[in-house]
Amino acid sequence: MYKLLLCCLCVLFSACFGKGKSQNAHNAINNEDKNEVITLPSELKEISGITFITDSIVAAIEDEHGILYFININTKKIIKKYEFSGDGDYEDLERVGNDIYITESNGTIFEIKDFDTNNPKMNKYKTPLKKKNDIESITYNTENKVLLLAVKKHNLDKDDKESEEKNIYQFSLATKKLDEKPFYRIKIKDIENFYKGGPLEEKSKKFLKTLGNENLTEVITPSAMAYHPITGELYILSSINHIVVVLNKEGNFSNIIKFAGVDFRQPEGISFNSKGELFISNEGQKQSGNIIKIK
Repeated sequence: MYKLLLCCLCVLFSACFGKGKSQNAHNAINNEDKNEVITLPSELKEISGITFITDSIVAAIEDEHGILYFININTKKIIKKYEFSGDGDYEDLERVGNDIYITESNGTIFEIKDFDTNNPKMNKYKTPLKKKNDIESITYNTENKVLLLAVKKHNLDKDDKESEEKNIYQFSLATKKLDEKPFYRIKIKDIENFYKGGPLEEKSKKFLKTLGNENLTEVITPSAMAYHPITGELYILSSINHIVVVLNKEGNFSNIIKFAGVDFRQPEGISFNSKGELFISNEGQKQSGNIIKIK
Protein backbone atom coordinates (compact mmCIF):
# COMPACT_ATOMS: atom_id res chain seq x y z
CA MET A 1 0.00 0.00 0.00
CA TYR A 2 2.86 2.37 0.91
CA LYS A 3 4.67 1.74 -2.38
CA LEU A 4 1.46 2.26 -4.36
CA LEU A 5 0.78 5.55 -2.63
CA LEU A 6 4.36 6.70 -3.17
CA CYS A 7 4.17 5.89 -6.88
CA CYS A 8 0.93 7.85 -7.17
CA LEU A 9 2.59 10.72 -5.38
CA CYS A 10 5.53 10.77 -7.82
CA VAL A 11 3.13 10.77 -10.78
CA LEU A 12 1.21 13.63 -9.24
CA PHE A 13 4.39 15.65 -8.70
CA SER A 14 5.41 15.13 -12.32
CA ALA A 15 2.01 16.35 -13.44
CA CYS A 16 2.29 19.36 -11.17
CA PHE A 17 5.64 20.32 -12.63
CA GLY A 18 4.31 19.98 -16.14
CA LYS A 19 1.23 22.16 -15.55
CA GLY A 20 1.96 24.32 -12.52
CA LYS A 21 3.40 27.83 -12.71
CA SER A 22 5.81 29.46 -10.28
CA GLN A 23 8.30 32.31 -10.24
CA ASN A 24 10.97 29.85 -11.41
CA ALA A 25 9.05 28.20 -14.25
CA HIS A 26 11.67 29.28 -16.80
CA ASN A 27 14.07 26.70 -15.32
CA ALA A 28 12.00 23.79 -16.57
CA ILE A 29 13.38 21.25 -19.05
CA ASN A 30 10.36 20.04 -20.99
CA ASN A 31 11.45 20.16 -24.64
CA GLU A 32 10.70 16.53 -25.45
CA ASP A 33 10.73 17.15 -29.19
CA LYS A 34 14.27 18.55 -29.05
CA ASN A 35 15.98 16.22 -26.56
CA GLU A 36 17.99 13.42 -28.12
CA VAL A 37 16.95 10.06 -26.64
CA ILE A 38 19.56 7.30 -26.89
CA THR A 39 17.78 3.96 -26.44
CA LEU A 40 20.03 1.37 -24.82
CA PRO A 41 20.39 -2.41 -25.32
CA SER A 42 18.32 -4.68 -23.05
CA GLU A 43 21.37 -5.40 -20.84
CA LEU A 44 21.14 -1.82 -19.60
CA LYS A 45 17.45 -1.69 -18.80
CA GLU A 46 18.41 -1.06 -15.15
CA ILE A 47 21.11 1.53 -15.94
CA SER A 48 22.04 3.39 -12.78
CA GLY A 49 24.98 5.65 -13.61
CA ILE A 50 27.08 7.12 -16.42
CA THR A 51 30.41 8.89 -16.83
CA PHE A 52 32.10 10.14 -19.99
CA ILE A 53 35.31 8.58 -21.31
CA THR A 54 35.32 10.63 -24.51
CA ASP A 55 32.56 12.78 -25.95
CA SER A 56 31.26 9.74 -27.83
CA ILE A 57 31.99 6.97 -25.31
CA VAL A 58 30.34 6.65 -21.90
CA ALA A 59 30.97 4.09 -19.18
CA ALA A 60 27.85 2.82 -17.43
CA ILE A 61 26.70 0.38 -14.77
CA GLU A 62 23.36 -1.20 -13.95
CA ASP A 63 22.30 -1.78 -10.39
CA GLU A 64 22.19 -5.57 -10.21
CA HIS A 65 25.40 -6.95 -11.74
CA GLY A 66 29.04 -5.98 -11.24
CA ILE A 67 29.66 -5.26 -14.90
CA LEU A 68 31.14 -2.07 -16.33
CA TYR A 69 29.81 -1.24 -19.81
CA PHE A 70 31.35 1.03 -22.42
CA ILE A 71 28.81 2.48 -24.86
CA ASN A 72 29.25 4.39 -28.10
CA ILE A 73 26.39 6.89 -27.83
CA ASN A 74 26.53 7.63 -31.56
CA THR A 75 25.96 4.01 -32.63
CA LYS A 76 24.01 3.14 -29.42
CA LYS A 77 26.05 -0.05 -29.08
CA ILE A 78 28.01 -1.66 -26.26
CA ILE A 79 31.63 -1.80 -27.40
CA LYS A 80 33.23 -3.39 -24.34
CA LYS A 81 32.39 -4.94 -20.95
CA TYR A 82 34.42 -5.56 -17.82
CA GLU A 83 33.23 -7.66 -14.88
CA PHE A 84 34.57 -6.04 -11.72
CA SER A 85 32.47 -7.86 -9.07
CA GLY A 86 29.53 -10.18 -8.46
CA ASP A 87 25.88 -9.28 -8.06
CA GLY A 88 25.14 -6.30 -5.85
CA ASP A 89 23.45 -2.90 -5.71
CA TYR A 90 25.69 -0.64 -7.80
CA GLU A 91 24.47 2.91 -8.14
CA ASP A 92 26.90 5.39 -9.69
CA LEU A 93 30.39 5.78 -11.13
CA GLU A 94 32.97 8.44 -11.93
CA ARG A 95 36.02 8.53 -14.15
CA VAL A 96 39.16 10.07 -12.65
CA GLY A 97 41.97 10.08 -15.20
CA ASN A 98 42.82 6.46 -16.05
CA ASP A 99 40.71 5.08 -13.20
CA ILE A 100 37.01 4.52 -12.62
CA TYR A 101 35.28 4.56 -9.22
CA ILE A 102 31.97 2.82 -8.58
CA THR A 103 29.84 3.15 -5.46
CA GLU A 104 27.56 0.51 -4.01
CA SER A 105 24.49 1.60 -2.05
CA ASN A 106 26.15 0.49 1.20
CA GLY A 107 28.98 2.99 0.72
CA THR A 108 31.56 0.51 -0.57
CA ILE A 109 33.78 1.98 -3.29
CA PHE A 110 35.27 -0.07 -6.14
CA GLU A 111 38.38 1.27 -7.82
CA ILE A 112 39.25 0.06 -11.32
CA LYS A 113 42.82 1.14 -12.03
CA ASP A 114 43.91 1.63 -15.63
CA PHE A 115 40.46 0.68 -16.92
CA ASP A 116 41.47 1.11 -20.56
CA THR A 117 44.25 -1.51 -20.51
CA ASN A 118 44.17 -5.27 -21.05
CA ASN A 119 44.84 -5.86 -17.37
CA PRO A 120 42.97 -3.38 -15.15
CA LYS A 121 43.39 -3.76 -11.40
CA MET A 122 40.41 -3.72 -9.03
CA ASN A 123 40.54 -2.49 -5.43
CA LYS A 124 37.70 -2.31 -2.93
CA TYR A 125 37.31 0.16 -0.06
CA LYS A 126 34.87 -0.01 2.84
CA THR A 127 33.64 3.25 4.37
CA PRO A 128 31.68 4.13 7.53
CA LEU A 129 28.65 4.57 5.28
CA LYS A 130 26.08 1.77 5.44
CA LYS A 131 23.03 0.50 3.60
CA LYS A 132 20.79 2.72 5.74
CA ASN A 133 22.56 5.80 4.36
CA ASP A 134 21.74 4.61 0.81
CA ILE A 135 24.53 5.97 -1.40
CA GLU A 136 23.48 6.42 -5.02
CA SER A 137 25.78 9.20 -6.20
CA ILE A 138 29.50 9.75 -6.60
CA THR A 139 31.57 12.43 -8.31
CA TYR A 140 35.10 13.85 -8.22
CA ASN A 141 36.18 17.20 -6.80
CA THR A 142 39.32 18.12 -8.75
CA GLU A 143 40.39 20.96 -6.46
CA ASN A 144 40.55 18.79 -3.33
CA LYS A 145 41.26 15.49 -5.13
CA VAL A 146 38.43 13.72 -3.30
CA LEU A 147 35.40 11.69 -4.29
CA LEU A 148 32.08 13.05 -3.09
CA LEU A 149 29.26 10.75 -1.96
CA ALA A 150 25.74 11.98 -1.18
CA VAL A 151 23.31 10.19 1.11
CA LYS A 152 19.89 9.42 -0.26
CA LYS A 153 18.35 8.66 3.13
CA HIS A 154 20.13 8.99 6.48
CA ASN A 155 23.11 11.20 7.37
CA LEU A 156 26.04 9.69 9.25
CA ASP A 157 25.56 11.93 12.29
CA LYS A 158 22.12 11.53 13.87
CA ASP A 159 22.27 15.18 14.94
CA ASP A 160 22.24 16.16 11.26
CA LYS A 161 18.51 15.71 10.76
CA GLU A 162 17.37 14.52 7.34
CA SER A 163 14.37 16.83 7.70
CA GLU A 164 16.78 19.76 7.45
CA GLU A 165 19.62 18.61 5.20
CA LYS A 166 21.07 15.81 3.10
CA ASN A 167 24.82 15.53 3.54
CA ILE A 168 27.63 14.98 1.06
CA TYR A 169 30.85 13.38 2.33
CA GLN A 170 34.39 13.30 0.94
CA PHE A 171 36.55 10.25 0.33
CA SER A 172 40.25 11.04 -0.06
CA LEU A 173 42.03 9.35 -2.96
CA ALA A 174 45.33 9.91 -1.14
CA THR A 175 44.42 8.20 2.16
CA LYS A 176 41.47 6.10 0.90
CA LYS A 177 39.53 7.28 3.96
CA LEU A 178 36.12 8.90 4.36
CA ASP A 179 35.85 12.14 6.32
CA GLU A 180 32.75 11.77 8.51
CA LYS A 181 32.29 15.54 8.64
CA PRO A 182 30.03 16.73 5.80
CA PHE A 183 31.79 18.32 2.84
CA TYR A 184 28.55 19.97 1.62
CA ARG A 185 25.07 20.17 3.11
CA ILE A 186 22.01 20.24 0.85
CA LYS A 187 19.59 22.41 2.81
CA ILE A 188 15.95 21.34 2.53
CA LYS A 189 14.92 24.89 3.42
CA ASP A 190 16.64 26.22 0.30
CA ILE A 191 14.48 23.96 -1.86
CA GLU A 192 11.32 24.88 0.02
CA ASN A 193 12.09 28.59 -0.34
CA PHE A 194 12.76 28.19 -4.06
CA TYR A 195 9.24 26.81 -4.50
CA LYS A 196 7.59 29.08 -1.96
CA GLY A 197 3.91 29.07 -2.77
CA GLY A 198 4.51 26.91 -5.84
CA PRO A 199 3.26 23.40 -6.69
CA LEU A 200 6.11 21.49 -5.04
CA GLU A 201 5.61 23.06 -1.62
CA GLU A 202 1.82 23.10 -1.51
CA LYS A 203 1.16 19.69 -3.02
CA SER A 204 4.03 17.86 -1.35
CA LYS A 205 3.16 19.12 2.12
CA LYS A 206 -0.36 17.74 1.87
CA PHE A 207 0.51 14.34 0.43
CA LEU A 208 3.83 13.69 2.15
CA LYS A 209 2.13 14.22 5.49
CA THR A 210 -0.26 11.45 4.47
CA LEU A 211 2.82 9.21 4.28
CA GLY A 212 3.90 10.31 7.74
CA ASN A 213 6.63 12.48 6.24
CA GLU A 214 5.92 15.64 8.20
CA ASN A 215 9.21 17.37 7.41
CA LEU A 216 9.37 16.80 3.66
CA THR A 217 12.53 14.69 3.84
CA GLU A 218 11.68 13.21 0.45
CA VAL A 219 11.75 16.53 -1.39
CA ILE A 220 15.18 15.48 -2.65
CA THR A 221 16.70 12.00 -2.83
CA PRO A 222 20.12 12.33 -4.53
CA SER A 223 20.57 9.64 -7.18
CA ALA A 224 23.59 11.06 -9.06
CA MET A 225 25.99 14.02 -9.08
CA ALA A 226 28.25 15.69 -11.62
CA TYR A 227 30.37 18.83 -11.81
CA HIS A 228 29.83 21.14 -14.75
CA PRO A 229 33.22 21.16 -16.54
CA ILE A 230 33.00 24.86 -17.40
CA THR A 231 31.20 26.60 -14.51
CA GLY A 232 32.43 24.30 -11.74
CA GLU A 233 28.92 24.06 -10.28
CA LEU A 234 27.76 20.80 -8.74
CA TYR A 235 24.58 19.31 -10.25
CA ILE A 236 22.68 16.92 -7.95
CA LEU A 237 19.99 14.78 -9.58
CA SER A 238 16.93 13.71 -7.61
CA SER A 239 14.82 10.88 -9.02
CA ILE A 240 11.89 11.96 -6.86
CA ASN A 241 10.28 15.22 -7.98
CA HIS A 242 12.45 15.17 -11.13
CA ILE A 243 14.72 18.04 -10.13
CA VAL A 244 18.40 18.92 -10.32
CA VAL A 245 19.72 20.99 -7.42
CA VAL A 246 22.69 23.17 -8.35
CA LEU A 247 25.35 24.21 -5.82
CA ASN A 248 27.95 26.87 -6.55
CA LYS A 249 31.70 26.40 -6.15
CA GLU A 250 31.44 27.14 -2.44
CA GLY A 251 28.79 24.46 -2.00
CA ASN A 252 25.96 26.92 -1.47
CA PHE A 253 22.53 26.62 -3.07
CA SER A 254 22.42 28.28 -6.48
CA ASN A 255 19.48 27.02 -8.53
CA ILE A 256 17.01 24.25 -9.26
CA ILE A 257 16.26 22.81 -12.69
CA LYS A 258 13.13 20.74 -13.04
CA PHE A 259 12.36 18.46 -15.97
CA ALA A 260 9.41 16.47 -17.24
CA GLY A 261 8.49 14.14 -20.06
CA VAL A 262 7.72 10.49 -20.69
CA ASP A 263 11.35 9.65 -21.47
CA PHE A 264 12.45 10.63 -17.96
CA ARG A 265 11.02 7.41 -16.55
CA GLN A 266 13.40 6.99 -13.62
CA PRO A 267 16.36 9.41 -13.65
CA GLU A 268 19.36 7.64 -12.11
CA GLY A 269 22.50 9.06 -13.76
CA ILE A 270 23.88 12.46 -14.74
CA SER A 271 27.05 13.50 -16.55
CA PHE A 272 28.53 16.24 -18.73
CA ASN A 273 30.72 15.84 -21.77
CA SER A 274 33.74 18.11 -22.27
CA LYS A 275 31.56 20.73 -24.00
CA GLY A 276 29.33 21.11 -20.96
CA GLU A 277 26.38 19.32 -22.60
CA LEU A 278 24.11 17.62 -20.07
CA PHE A 279 23.11 13.93 -20.24
CA ILE A 280 20.66 12.10 -17.93
CA SER A 281 20.25 8.30 -17.87
CA ASN A 282 16.97 6.59 -16.98
CA GLU A 283 16.08 3.08 -15.89
CA GLY A 284 13.66 1.52 -18.32
CA GLN A 285 11.02 0.11 -15.96
CA LYS A 286 8.76 -1.65 -18.50
CA GLN A 287 10.69 -0.22 -21.46
CA SER A 288 14.32 0.14 -22.49
CA GLY A 289 16.79 2.17 -20.48
CA ASN A 290 17.98 5.37 -22.09
CA ILE A 291 20.41 8.26 -22.02
CA ILE A 292 18.92 11.65 -22.81
CA LYS A 293 20.99 14.49 -24.23
CA ILE A 294 19.39 17.71 -23.09
CA LYS A 295 19.00 20.26 -25.85
